[in-house]
Amino acid sequence: MMRRTTIGDVAREAGVGKVTVSYVLNGRARERGISEATSQRIINTARSLNYTANAVGQMLAQRRTNAIAIVFQGASYFASTSSFIPEVLRGVCEEGVEQRVDVMLHTNAAENPDSDASYLASGRVDGALILRDAGDPLIKALKDRRLPIVSFFSRPDEVGVPFVDTDNYSGGRLAAQHLLGLGHSHFAMIAGSENSVDATDRKNGFVATVRGAGARIDDRDIVVMYSPLDQPEEFINLMQSPDRPTALFVWSDDVAFQCMSLATNLGLNVPRDLSIVGFDSTSACLRVSPNLTSIRQPITVMARTATRMLTTLMRGQIPEMDQIVFPPQIDVRASTAPCQLSAQR
Repeated sequence: MMRRTTIGDVAREAGVGKVTVSYVLNGRARERGISEATSQRIINTARSLNYTANAVGQMLAQRRTNAIAIVFQGASYFASTSSFIPEVLRGVCEEGVEQRVDVMLHTNAAENPDSDASYLASGRVDGALILRDAGDPLIKALKDRRLPIVSFFSRPDEVGVPFVDTDNYSGGRLAAQHLLGLGHSHFAMIAGSENSVDATDRKNGFVATVRGAGARIDDRDIVVMYSPLDQPEEFINLMQSPDRPTALFVWSDDVAFQCMSLATNLGLNVPRDLSIVGFDSTSACLRVSPNLTSIRQPITVMARTATRMLTTLMRGQIPEMDQIVFPPQIDVRASTAPCQLSAQR
């Protein structure tokens, strides 16, 4: 196996010291008074020996890695079949290329927040994009260690942490307004984790709008499902009740796809018997039948925005804005329709 050429090899061949070689190859020859002839000799020698600078050594010297970490609530997020995660990663990676930084997926989480924060802030990365639940101690631990961080697709409780998010309350309101406009009067909601700021805002916006319009959504009509893998008994029981809702808002597209499948298995037609609205409006909404009506947040754009904000902070600059909230929109597709139940009764 051939030995890699070192800076010492270049120095010996050129007849100079290693420090002189370092100054020349890092573009600092003039400020150190190194002659043009010596500089050119060193450059020619480095080329002839196929010398490549040790990237690790350069990083240690500069105290920079030009790398960022993506830190989700758990490592399992990276391996999930979610339609949301690939669009997030696409946005981060696209902007990472533009900003000339590498992207690391943080999957080797430590046992406690302090150890995890120490691991991330130990020089492995220059900053981190964080998607964590409300009150998660890792955010404060990273902030205390002065690692540049940006929260995305969530709003941190910790004061002074930049974030990029969607107006999720308005998203829930949009879903309710759409279904109310179709003549529905009895509603249901599939809610996410109470620890998720975004999922909670979606629920609150939806429920407040439905009840504000004088329509019905009872406590039993609000079912919690964190993921498509959760047990569906509560939802099945709700859909089998004699006085079942005719309109359903689901906190995420992925869970909405599962609800569509369950409803079909129960003999319900979507949207004739049950109108369904999801949240995210990922491209997967066009791959299910019927196509899913969904509240759209610009996932890729938001991920790129958060990445750009983070790299600005990493370079010691101040972003133009450090709290950005995107307005949601509704993409109306075939999973919602005017209420038919009143005509059948």
